[in-house]
Amino acid sequence: MIIYMPIILENHSSTSLTLQPHQVLTILSTSPSPTNRSLNLHKMWKLHCMIICLMAACLLASSLNVSFTEVANATQRRAVCMDGSPAGYYYSAGSGDGAKNWLLFLMGGGWCDNVDDCQSKLNQSLGSSRSMPFTKFSDILSPDSQINPDFYNWNRIFVAYCDQSSFLGDTEFDGQGPKLQFRGSRIFDTVVDDLLAKGMGIGENAILSGISAGGLATILHCDGFRARLPDVGRVKCLSDGGFFFRGENVLNADYREKYFASVITLHNISSLLPVTCTERIDPSLCFFPENLVRDIQTPIFILDSAFDAYQVRLRLVPPLSDDRIRWDLCLGNISTCTSTDKQLITDFGGAFLKAVREISNNPTIGMFIHACLIHTVLIDGRFWTPNSTIKLGNLSIQEAFANWYFDREPVRLITTANFLEICTKKKML
Repeated sequence: MIIYMPIILENHSSTSLTLQPHQVLTILSTSPSPTNRSLNLHKMWKLHCMIICLMAACLLASSLNVSFTEVANATQRRAVCMDGSPAGYYYSAGSGDGAKNWLLFLMGGGWCDNVDDCQSKLNQSLGSSRSMPFTKFSDILSPDSQINPDFYNWNRIFVAYCDQSSFLGDTEFDGQGPKLQFRGSRIFDTVVDDLLAKGMGIGENAILSGISAGGLATILHCDGFRARLPDVGRVKCLSDGGFFFRGENVLNADYREKYFASVITLHNISSLLPVTCTERIDPSLCFFPENLVRDIQTPIFILDSAFDAYQVRLRLVPPLSDDRIRWDLCLGNISTCTSTDKQLITDFGGAFLKAVREISNNPTIGMFIHACLIHTVLIDGRFWTPNSTIKLGNLSIQEAFANWYFDREPVRLITTANFLEICTKKKML
């Protein structure tokens, strides 16, 4: 587990902790859902974040503390978080035979699709770097060769996510309320500049990876990242939980499309999206990887669930829908799902699997598509391990990715399940 940028829990702990959506969703998928309509999703989020923060304080094991590094000349280069504070990253230098290898990890944390939503994040790590003293590296960033045998001694970089645009916006909002800076693309570019100055451009191996919104950013930036490293022998990408699916023929596709269209408009992203997509279809559809991945030239590994917890919980049924309470109850306890609920879940998973199968013949693409009701795995110690309970073709996620990355064998593993699976313990408290 990575304990990312801090949420301060007054009078509870001296440790600064932050939790991300994939961790919250693990609890949400195994806990009773609210039956009181007045307890809205925002309140649920706060409650579960506090619960998980307290859990995380108990779970922290000794690992590498890594200090926050502001990007060079951040303000002058406008590489800033939404509140105007300098963007940055956490960097652990490689050693031994990993000294010339680089693993760049883009954190996730959703998006903001309207001004009020963005302004509400200005005092959080999702919108500011003002309280990012250090983080702990573990799982795919772990310095422990037993936990992370393939990458433990690489140069490992954790890029803080404080722009809410999947590292792609470049504009500002200066109207009612606090001013907002949307500078995701500048943040990404300046972080890469900093790492090139540290020697990444003359490395032997490099990986661009990310989870959730950072996984989508990995897809969007994959070819651009490769272009910045012309002299590096092996450059590949790894997107975890980033295949956000429109599912044209799945219920509420218009809701999913309108949400991303709002993000694209607010952050002025259209001109920064891949032209291979925007020349073919409306830019509002070019945040959906089903319309992007087939055009990527750089080898990329898609790691996702056909029943992704974030998407199933929050994108199949709109939050203000009359069906919302029933849907939350269903996902809190699958036995309570109606036949209509189960059919919607089945329809989504089936369409998702059809979409990934259509691109699976591309020789540059690797895949590990499972059926677990989880969101991401790269910084989840239960799954980023050779002993993971999630296996396809008798390979763990960690083993499958390493085999693909190091060209040991092609890896395109896709579940045959036609319904979601519960791969976590029933109770976490």
